[in-house]
Amino acid sequence: MEIENNIEIYRGVIENDAFEVCKEVKRIVERLQAASDIDKEQCFDVKVILSELLQNAIKHGNECDKDKKICLEVRLGDSGNILEITIRDQGCGFDLISTMNLAYSKISELDPDNMDESGRGLFIVQNLCDCMEFNSTGNAIKVIKRLYCTT
Repeated sequence: MEIENNIEIYRGVIENDAFEVCKEVKRIVERLQAASDIDKEQCFDVKVILSELLQNAIKHGNECDKDKKICLEVRLGDSGNILEITIRDQGCGFDLISTMNLAYSKISELDPDNMDESGRGLFIVQNLCDCMEFNSTGNAIKVIKRLYCTT
Protein backbone atom coordinates (compact mmCIF):
# COMPACT_ATOMS: atom_id res chain seq x y z
CA MET A 1 0.00 0.00 0.00
CA GLU A 2 1.48 3.36 -1.02
CA ILE A 3 0.40 6.49 0.78
CA GLU A 4 -0.08 9.80 -0.97
CA ASN A 5 0.47 13.41 0.13
CA ASN A 6 3.21 12.44 2.57
CA ILE A 7 4.20 14.42 5.62
CA GLU A 8 7.53 13.25 6.97
CA ILE A 9 7.29 12.86 10.74
CA TYR A 10 10.72 11.29 11.18
CA ARG A 11 13.55 10.00 9.02
CA GLY A 12 16.85 9.01 10.49
CA VAL A 13 19.22 6.53 12.02
CA ILE A 14 18.80 5.46 15.63
CA GLU A 15 21.52 4.12 17.86
CA ASN A 16 21.19 0.46 18.77
CA ASP A 17 20.37 1.36 22.37
CA ALA A 18 17.09 0.74 24.25
CA PHE A 19 17.30 4.00 26.19
CA GLU A 20 17.83 6.07 23.02
CA VAL A 21 14.93 4.26 21.36
CA CYS A 22 12.59 5.17 24.23
CA LYS A 23 13.54 8.85 23.96
CA GLU A 24 13.14 8.82 20.18
CA VAL A 25 9.73 7.10 20.33
CA LYS A 26 8.51 9.82 22.70
CA ARG A 27 9.73 12.54 20.30
CA ILE A 28 8.14 10.83 17.30
CA VAL A 29 4.76 10.49 19.03
CA GLU A 30 4.93 14.18 20.01
CA ARG A 31 5.64 15.12 16.36
CA LEU A 32 2.78 12.92 15.21
CA GLN A 33 0.40 14.59 17.65
CA ALA A 34 1.49 18.01 16.41
CA ALA A 35 0.94 17.01 12.77
CA SER A 36 -2.40 15.23 13.20
CA ASP A 37 -5.48 15.21 15.36
CA ILE A 38 -5.39 11.75 16.89
CA ASP A 39 -6.59 10.75 20.32
CA LYS A 40 -4.61 9.32 23.25
CA GLU A 41 -5.60 5.73 22.44
CA GLN A 42 -4.17 5.98 18.92
CA CYS A 43 -1.03 7.67 20.27
CA PHE A 44 -0.62 4.77 22.68
CA ASP A 45 -1.02 2.25 19.84
CA VAL A 46 1.64 4.05 17.78
CA LYS A 47 3.96 4.15 20.79
CA VAL A 48 3.53 0.38 21.30
CA ILE A 49 4.07 -0.34 17.60
CA LEU A 50 7.25 1.75 17.44
CA SER A 51 8.59 0.41 20.73
CA GLU A 52 7.99 -3.25 19.86
CA LEU A 53 9.48 -2.97 16.38
CA LEU A 54 12.51 -0.98 17.48
CA GLN A 55 13.21 -3.28 20.43
CA ASN A 56 12.97 -6.25 18.02
CA ALA A 57 15.46 -4.53 15.74
CA ILE A 58 17.87 -4.00 18.64
CA LYS A 59 17.61 -7.44 20.20
CA HIS A 60 16.82 -9.83 17.36
CA GLY A 61 18.02 -7.92 14.30
CA ASN A 62 21.18 -6.20 15.45
CA GLU A 63 21.78 -8.68 18.29
CA CYS A 64 22.45 -5.80 20.74
CA ASP A 65 25.58 -4.85 18.77
CA LYS A 66 26.25 -1.18 19.65
CA ASP A 67 28.06 -0.69 16.32
CA LYS A 68 24.90 -1.44 14.33
CA LYS A 69 22.20 1.12 13.61
CA ILE A 70 18.47 1.15 12.91
CA CYS A 71 16.97 3.14 10.05
CA LEU A 72 13.52 4.53 10.79
CA GLU A 73 11.06 6.40 8.65
CA VAL A 74 7.65 7.60 9.85
CA ARG A 75 5.30 9.26 7.40
CA LEU A 76 1.76 10.53 7.53
CA GLY A 77 -0.29 10.43 4.36
CA ASP A 78 -3.75 10.51 2.85
CA SER A 79 -4.64 13.82 4.55
CA GLY A 80 -3.36 12.58 7.90
CA ASN A 81 -5.39 9.38 7.91
CA ILE A 82 -2.62 6.87 7.17
CA LEU A 83 0.55 6.32 9.19
CA GLU A 84 3.41 4.42 7.58
CA ILE A 85 6.35 3.20 9.65
CA THR A 86 9.40 1.58 8.04
CA ILE A 87 12.20 0.09 10.13
CA ARG A 88 15.36 -1.58 8.86
CA ASP A 89 18.10 -3.09 11.01
CA GLN A 90 21.58 -4.27 10.03
CA GLY A 91 20.95 -7.89 10.97
CA CYS A 92 20.79 -10.88 8.68
CA GLY A 93 17.00 -11.20 8.98
CA PHE A 94 14.76 -14.01 10.16
CA ASP A 95 12.26 -16.61 8.99
CA LEU A 96 8.91 -14.87 9.37
CA ILE A 97 6.76 -17.97 8.90
CA SER A 98 8.38 -20.06 11.63
CA THR A 99 8.54 -17.13 14.08
CA MET A 100 4.87 -16.23 13.65
CA ASN A 101 3.80 -19.89 13.74
CA LEU A 102 5.63 -20.34 17.04
CA ALA A 103 3.95 -17.25 18.50
CA TYR A 104 0.48 -18.33 17.30
CA SER A 105 0.91 -21.84 18.70
CA LYS A 106 1.68 -20.38 22.13
CA ILE A 107 -1.22 -17.92 21.90
CA SER A 108 -3.61 -20.72 21.05
CA GLU A 109 -2.77 -22.27 24.41
CA LEU A 110 -4.30 -19.13 25.99
CA ASP A 111 -1.59 -19.04 28.63
CA PRO A 112 0.51 -15.85 28.42
CA ASP A 113 3.06 -17.30 30.85
CA ASN A 114 3.89 -20.06 28.35
CA MET A 115 4.06 -17.77 25.32
CA ASP A 116 7.54 -17.69 23.84
CA GLU A 117 9.12 -14.23 23.63
CA SER A 118 10.01 -14.76 19.99
CA GLY A 119 7.18 -13.48 17.82
CA ARG A 120 5.08 -11.98 20.63
CA GLY A 121 5.96 -8.40 19.68
CA LEU A 122 5.11 -9.03 16.04
CA PHE A 123 1.78 -10.53 17.07
CA ILE A 124 1.01 -7.41 19.13
CA VAL A 125 2.01 -5.10 16.26
CA GLN A 126 -0.04 -7.11 13.77
CA ASN A 127 -3.11 -6.61 15.94
CA LEU A 128 -2.54 -2.86 16.27
CA CYS A 129 -1.94 -2.06 12.61
CA ASP A 130 -3.79 -2.57 9.34
CA CYS A 131 -0.94 -3.90 7.23
CA MET A 132 2.45 -5.42 8.03
CA GLU A 133 5.00 -6.27 5.32
CA PHE A 134 8.57 -7.57 5.51
CA ASN A 135 11.31 -7.44 2.95
CA SER A 136 12.47 -10.81 1.59
CA THR A 137 15.48 -10.91 3.93
CA GLY A 138 13.48 -10.25 7.09
CA ASN A 139 15.51 -7.27 8.29
CA ALA A 140 13.02 -4.55 7.32
CA ILE A 141 9.35 -4.08 8.12
CA LYS A 142 6.73 -1.62 6.95
CA VAL A 143 3.50 -1.18 8.87
CA ILE A 144 0.46 0.84 7.94
CA LYS A 145 -2.04 2.09 10.51
CA ARG A 146 -5.21 3.95 9.68
CA LEU A 147 -5.69 6.94 11.93
CA TYR A 148 -9.00 8.49 12.89
CA CYS A 149 -9.09 12.18 13.60
CA THR A 150 -10.98 13.23 16.71
CA THR A 151 -12.48 16.38 15.23
